[in-house]
Amino acid sequence: MGSSEVRDNVVIDFVEGRIAEQKVVDDKLFPKVLLPANDLQKEDVEAVVQSIRNKRAWLEDEVMKNNALIFRGFAVRSAADFKAVVEAFGWEEQQYIGFAPRTEIVNRVYTANESPLHQQIDFHHEMAVMKVWPSKLFFFCETAPPEGGQSAIVLSHLIPPLMEEVLPEFVKKVKDMGLLFKITTPSQPSNSLISKTWKTILGTNDPEEAKKRAADMMGCKHFECHADGTADFTFGLVKTIRTFEKGGREVWFNTIAGFGEENKNQSITLGDGSAIPVEAVKAFKQIMDEQCVDLKLEDGDVLLLNNLSVQHGRRPSKPPRRVLASVCK
Repeated sequence: MGSSEVRDNVVIDFVEGRIAEQKVVDDKLFPKVLLPANDLQKEDVEAVVQSIRNKRAWLEDEVMKNNALIFRGFAVRSAADFKAVVEAFGWEEQQYIGFAPRTEIVNRVYTANESPLHQQIDFHHEMAVMKVWPSKLFFFCETAPPEGGQSAIVLSHLIPPLMEEVLPEFVKKVKDMGLLFKITTPSQPSNSLISKTWKTILGTNDPEEAKKRAADMMGCKHFECHADGTADFTFGLVKTIRTFEKGGREVWFNTIAGFGEENKNQSITLGDGSAIPVEAVKAFKQIMDEQCVDLKLEDGDVLLLNNLSVQHGRRPSKPPRRVLASVCK
């Protein structure tokens, strides 16, 4: 529970709630659910914004302790409302750089991955292969799907010890070598998980300038354009098992399974170029699915994730489903 404050005769507070999908991890419910403490928060987005501003320090502490927060039942009904909520936290915007199809709706607010809803998006940290990644990630459920489409989340610190139990030698190789990621972009915008052309991603038609931007903006190790209009982006050596805080727990930060089975324009190898064993990918996926929480987001839900400790994904769904996103430094 948050502690109450009285400002302008309005009780500013958040009430802890429960949902069926929560799991107890490390003696805490994951994710933590926050509900309105008064009718104003249910009716007026300005009351929500005021509550966040007044409780900003407490909320930041809560997301660091609990790694994921869901705000349910508040007066957040549009992209503009969502933008106001994001800005109330006071975190600086992180520029989104990536391969996924996204559309800017209002400043700081984008569609989440626009790939076809029947495609699964596997677990990942946002922009994890890039030179710089966000520390906080917001999602806003504008339209919940009639079936499927769960937003799946998993605590990344659970993965290294569980993988080590079944494949200790492989985990040692991952730690010692890191990974190489190769992503091939299409010649024309496509209807897939990796849909942007290199020209769109890098904002230039000049291959030499693109190569420079790929290195400077993304930390891309090798960039190559092809005559057919496609291009290869190679990232590595990517540190896969990381510790972000001194003395902190290890997290499995980069996937070994790719971002979706239907997307063939990607390859992941160990740092020496050798293939990742099939049994390692199988074990990784099984562990992720066993440890995850499949969230059935409702209209108006805002999900706030610590991007350094939580991986997220998307289950296939029937339309319509519309989720917006915002990333912060």
